[in-house]
Amino acid sequence: MTDIHLTTPQARVRSAEPPLVVDLDGTLIHSDMLWESLMLFLRLHFLQAWRLPLWLLRGKAGFKHALAEWVQPDPAALPYDRELLAHIAAQRAAGRHIVLATGSQRQLAEKIAAHLQVFDEAFGTDSDVNLTSSNKAAMLVSRYGQGGFDYIGNATVDIPVWQAARAAYAVGNKPFRLAEGRVTERAGAARVHPLPALLKAMRPRQWLKNLLVFVPMLAGHALDAEHALQSLLAFVAFSLCASSAYLLNDALDAPDDRLHPTKCKRPIAAGTLPLPLAVVASPLLAVIALSLSFAFSPLLGAALILYFVSTLAYSFQLKRIMMIDIVALSLLYTMRVLGGAAATAITPSFWLLGFSFFLFLSLALLKRFSELYNLHQRGKDKTSGRGYTVSDRMPVAVMGINSGFLSVLVFILYFNSDQVLDQYNTPQFLMGVVPLLVFWLGRLWMLAFRGQVNEDPVLYVSKDKVSLVTIALCVILVAAATF
Repeated sequence: MTDIHLTTPQARVRSAEPPLVVDLDGTLIHSDMLWESLMLFLRLHFLQAWRLPLWLLRGKAGFKHALAEWVQPDPAALPYDRELLAHIAAQRAAGRHIVLATGSQRQLAEKIAAHLQVFDEAFGTDSDVNLTSSNKAAMLVSRYGQGGFDYIGNATVDIPVWQAARAAYAVGNKPFRLAEGRVTERAGAARVHPLPALLKAMRPRQWLKNLLVFVPMLAGHALDAEHALQSLLAFVAFSLCASSAYLLNDALDAPDDRLHPTKCKRPIAAGTLPLPLAVVASPLLAVIALSLSFAFSPLLGAALILYFVSTLAYSFQLKRIMMIDIVALSLLYTMRVLGGAAATAITPSFWLLGFSFFLFLSLALLKRFSELYNLHQRGKDKTSGRGYTVSDRMPVAVMGINSGFLSVLVFILYFNSDQVLDQYNTPQFLMGVVPLLVFWLGRLWMLAFRGQVNEDPVLYVSKDKVSLVTIALCVILVAAATF
């Protein structure tokens, strides 16, 4: 185990206070470097995941060392405790010797210390010794003596270090009890309970998209309690499965999200939702959704598996490939319609699938256009983790507008098909839907060019009164044509 000296002793006037030693994982950052590295490895080298169990055979220190040889998270993209960081900087400005001592791999500790420029020394785990608990305490005592340093930690694993320190500080809301009646003192920003953050990360507002499972029932005019319950079950299954995918996606994208002006507020990116909890909750939600689906209908279970595998492919790779990400995103919307069809055993028509694909393709392109527009407004050229530059805005917009009006064309052709005469008593009312669709799609794209549509058009529509009124009028016209 080695250390790195980041400043020379002559650079500052030293304080009479003993060294202040700061832990990293869960203390200085609202995350854990082992989990950050693991998710970065899976994101960049997913096909190499077979190596992970082999590295575990080397022990925890060997595992961290092997992982660090493949990936090293960017220190600038970590969720720091800004309050604690400001306190450390003030202590160092007053001449105090500041030390970073962490169970994370030594190279990572050195990079973080060099980036922050508030530490005089940095210690970390090497390939032989995992620098946590009693190992960390023994190292610090050998260097500074018993009671020769103050320590800021965050968990029960830090108790041996606190026992050896002169003063014991802990981040979080609850103190830790030590020997001889001592308790830790509060340091850093207050920590929030992770369950509200978990619910937020599940994105329940995005469940609106899963209302598409009701489309086959409505399009097939199967308006009865049995089909409604079948569609409702599909809605619950797809919502749980979607939340599973959102958690995984946010865990993989956390480094990029932290550099984004709005996505940095997502729970995992902000550090309010611990990565381990998110990584455990994601497969658990998927298992519940799949079990529910297969218990009801093997066909619905198969549709959900196809959807889940597609979301995994999108999260790990497809969303980083230009145009493939947009096609995949539109297909994920269409798969929800197919899921509703599988639950109700109602075969969707060619017209419905064609209309859905082109409409959702337009919305997917609108999402990318909005992202590129906002990127351009911030003076940046390239998306992080995506295959686009701001110069792609116009091609994306042209394809999106064309796709939207292709969906209108499909609807017009459907109006002239034989199926309309069979399913609608007064199909003439359907023609009223056409100008409404033209108005709605044209308005969305015009607002997007003005920068007034956020980066998720579906959520924008759910809050836009004009869109909601337009959709309601379309529903009324379809009901009038039917009854």
